[in-house]
Amino acid sequence: MKVEFYNAKKKKELLERLNKQFGVSSVPKILFETGKERIRGFSGDLTIDEIYALADISNVEFIGLYLFKQDMEFIRFGFDGALFFKEQFSKNVVNLTDEQVDGWMNGHNLNVVLEKGMYVVKHDNDIFGCGFSDGKGLINFVPKERRIRRN
Repeated sequence: MKVEFYNAKKKKELLERLNKQFGVSSVPKILFETGKERIRGFSGDLTIDEIYALADISNVEFIGLYLFKQDMEFIRFGFDGALFFKEQFSKNVVNLTDEQVDGWMNGHNLNVVLEKGMYVVKHDNDIFGCGFSDGKGLINFVPKERRIRRN
């Protein structure tokens, strides 16, 4: 698997995008990209050289936390990544009602009108992942394994 570590310049550019889109002001010490624009973060004691050595004998997807995926237009937080940055979000946050969060965690899209873009979904002090607004509704990105299952 191809792993690309972010240098200071690339990390700064990414932080500027995160700040503009969500108000995020700091990221983990080591950021690296693993296939399909998936960015992971690591704040442990290993150096980049030690992670490369470990990658030769193991899968580096076991190192760090999957934070987000970036494409040309938007950054989309993974479920755990959104929780990691929970205290930093100050832009593009949607607060849900009790009824809306129940539907959201069941995998339903929401009928809320927002500007086109990616949003962090929140209820009280809890984060429930990300959603994309197409201008007509909020499209659900909660992974199937995180959804509430009803019989």
